[in-house]
Amino acid sequence: MLTEEEPIGIVSVKDDLIEDLYILPQEQRIGYGTKLLQFAIGQCTGRPTLWILENNTDAKRLYHRMGFQETGRINAITDELDEIELSYV
Repeated sequence: MLTEEEPIGIVSVKDDLIEDLYILPQEQRIGYGTKLLQFAIGQCTGRPTLWILENNTDAKRLYHRMGFQETGRINAITDELDEIELSYV
């Protein structure tokens, strides 16, 4: 059980790039990710962008729901896995 002083998530923002948004598994799907993403968007100096693994369907669902769209830019992580860029519109 978490206390009010214990962190449940993390995010980093540099200019307009949102990185490392993470919520503890036991605290997911109750709105913390949405609130943390809204905070991160507000910290961006330009149009917010982020990268996710193409197979991270939960993250993709959250970001699409919050107004992010795929830009078409891709980074190959391995021969079988890519990272895709999303931008806030």
